[in-house]
Amino acid sequence: MAKIDIDGDGKPDFTINIGQIIAIVSIIVSMAGSYYTLKNKIEVLEAKVIEAKALPKPEISKKDIDGLKVEYDLKIEKVAVQAAENMDNLHDFEKEVRNNYKRNR
Repeated sequence: MAKIDIDGDGKPDFTINIGQIIAIVSIIVSMAGSYYTLKNKIEVLEAKVIEAKALPKPEISKKDIDGLKVEYDLKIEKVAVQAAENMDNLHDFEKEVRNNYKRNR
């Protein structure tokens, strides 16, 4: 156990033993390792970003746009047909309710 006097008054200001020294060194080594690992990952990601920027932009063809328009039109038509069927079912249900459940006055 080492007694350390910082201000020179002859009294030890703090004491440190070998276990504490090992713990401090291991913390410093761990932090340094984490720093270099993260730095390497950042460099790899930056290289990938530069590589991705160098690639040509994807082209959207007229055929793709026309295909999407047809798909949306079919979906809208399907929704309209379903809405019409639901409206017919609702009218039938309303007629049934009016005919079967009349109020007694």
